[in-house]
Amino acid sequence: MKGFVIPVLAGALTGILTGAGVGGGTLLVLYLTAAASFEQGQAQGVNLLYFLATAPPALYYHLKNRRVEVKAGLWAAAAGCAAALLGACLSQMAGEELLHRLFGGLWIVIGVKELFFAKEKK
Repeated sequence: MKGFVIPVLAGALTGILTGAGVGGGTLLVLYLTAAASFEQGQAQGVNLLYFLATAPPALYYHLKNRRVEVKAGLWAAAAGCAAALLGACLSQMAGEELLHRLFGGLWIVIGVKELFFAKEKK
């Protein structure tokens, strides 16, 4: 039972962040690879399953509060599905080392952007 608590807390926290639109799935991949010793490909697969469970409630909430432009959302969803398929195929061809480096590079780019180019809220 003891080994069950931390993964449940990590899932709950990243679920809350996902619902808020923060990118909890990316944090879930980070947790799975750094703390839970998953391989990058496995962590990405878990993240996709996780997204299937967390996206519908978040979408419902945002639609209910009229925070989604439906027409633009449908176009974005179609493009996202095509890009996800392409990304899954490319990740199968890439090795674990390359996936780790790309994911680390993404975090560096996000960190630099947030540190130096974040817009101030009015």
